[in-house]
Amino acid sequence: MSVHNYSYSGYLLVHFIGEQPDGEQVYFSYSEDGLHWKDLNAGLPVLRSELGEKGVRDPFLVRSPKEDKFYLIATDLRIANGKGWAAASAAGSRDMIVWESADLVNWSPPWAVTLGVPGAGCVWAPEAVYDEAADDFLVFWASATQEPQEYERKQKIFSARTKDFRSFTPSEKYIERENHIIDTTIIAHNGTYYRYSKDETTKNIRVEKGTSLDKGSFDNLSAPALEALVGVEGPQIFKLGDREEWCLIVDRFAEGKGYLPLLTSDLESGEFLVLPEGSFDLGKTKKRHGGVLPITAAECSRLLAAFGDGHQVLPGQFADPDLVKFGDRYYLYPTTDGFTGWSGTQFHVFSSADMQIWEDEGVILDLATEDVPWAIGSAWAPAIASKDGKYYYYFCGKMKSGESAIGVAVAESPIGPFHAQPQPLVTMEQTKRLGIAMGQAIDPSVFFEEDGSAYLLFGNGHPAIVQLGEDMVTVIEDTMKNIVGLHDFREAVTVLRRGGLYHFTWSCDDTGSEDYHVNYGTAEQLYGPVTYRYPVLFKNKEKDMLGTAHHSILQEPGMDKHWIAYHRFVTPLTRFTEGKGYHREVCIDPLTFGEDGLMRQVRL
Repeated sequence: MSVHNYSYSGYLLVHFIGEQPDGEQVYFSYSEDGLHWKDLNAGLPVLRSELGEKGVRDPFLVRSPKEDKFYLIATDLRIANGKGWAAASAAGSRDMIVWESADLVNWSPPWAVTLGVPGAGCVWAPEAVYDEAADDFLVFWASATQEPQEYERKQKIFSARTKDFRSFTPSEKYIERENHIIDTTIIAHNGTYYRYSKDETTKNIRVEKGTSLDKGSFDNLSAPALEALVGVEGPQIFKLGDREEWCLIVDRFAEGKGYLPLLTSDLESGEFLVLPEGSFDLGKTKKRHGGVLPITAAECSRLLAAFGDGHQVLPGQFADPDLVKFGDRYYLYPTTDGFTGWSGTQFHVFSSADMQIWEDEGVILDLATEDVPWAIGSAWAPAIASKDGKYYYYFCGKMKSGESAIGVAVAESPIGPFHAQPQPLVTMEQTKRLGIAMGQAIDPSVFFEEDGSAYLLFGNGHPAIVQLGEDMVTVIEDTMKNIVGLHDFREAVTVLRRGGLYHFTWSCDDTGSEDYHVNYGTAEQLYGPVTYRYPVLFKNKEKDMLGTAHHSILQEPGMDKHWIAYHRFVTPLTRFTEGKGYHREVCIDPLTFGEDGLMRQVRL
């Protein structure tokens, strides 16, 4: 078997939070840039150890590249027991606690492995690195031992090798220095291993590099910025995204401030930039010594589904989601976000069996290519419809003139391949010619009447509706009209029929505003006039849910059950200090109707 090459799009931090009653268990946090983190599982432990000391510290997570599984290892220690640090160092557990998982969500019960050599006072901060040459893991940790020639106990790093984290080679001394040493971490890059350890005497981080993992292959590497940081421990280093940059985090235990990130673009140089306060966010709970694992988009999706806030469903930056169900599968068609001026060019589609775990089915159109002959960019706000076994994808793009237009592409499958019509379906020139008030021709949604006739709703500044031709790729121009009564209308109008009424929803304010929200009204005819009712979706500042709008509504086929998909500003809100309207993420919530037949406000 060969080792996988993974494409990473996020990070999982496993950590403990301190010496409080529940603090010495395993907590999870999630990040998409490695610098701004959000607590998972509502800030509660994900894993607990009732073995040994009945608590764990210094958890570390490693990917097993050949088995497609993960091992989480941790120190068997609970300072909250009250025995104190002297006992923990001189007479602590000689065990390491281990969990195993295939998906980062479902974990085995923990098991204990005795790794400390006889007489060792502790097994602290165990870590592991995969050794490709030996096809096993080197596991290493700190133990306080006293050898015959020594006058007192001294912290040294020991190691053993394993393939399965159950059976290990005999433990042996791996690093010994004149000073006490604990908290070692290792990263490989271009055939070189870089080793970061805490000097427990001087309380700072020292660096070495080696050509192999053998204990004799390492030499000191000067790193002045690290040596100058005093009162730190628990170093962790990980590569950032697909660029030549690494992030080293250190636990500022002496100041009680939690983690501090440092960046380098050259591991060999030993040069690190200490990030200033405000340029990173470690989340609401203070994070103590843990481990960071780069994770794939699919792994991000699973973690958000299992331990997220119950709203966000897609990892990454996406907006304007169109949520539908074809057959027994759900599909999301969003705008790809994260570009200044909303200048993205690609459209993705995601699919799911349960609306929890979403699979990226890939790019279905790219306006920067020949996919869409009339468009040059600004891939915004799509919508999908199905008729007679074909799928019609309506999307926005900018023409060479700079004006936005709505196009349509056709496929035999919900995930494509889609083939765009050579000309746009709705243009500003057309709306002017037909006397339709219109700011921009954008934001399509599709509605089917009971007789099978299909309508396209669209607009910015002014809402409009037009009947689609039988072929779904033309419009019947003399049916195009503005819709009256959409109070404070900005864009993104949708309609559904229930209980003899047409229920209209639309977005208000600006997508760059935290007050971007969805209004609601009803009508007795599809063409209106609409009676405005009230806002149905709006921000919740306490939960950091801002700019909650540009939505779609899914009715489960054949059921009186509805869902609303929408976007909000990327969280944590500290990640982008300006231009938050270019950085949005997709959420889904249930949508219900009251006994009066009207749509209830969504409770965020």
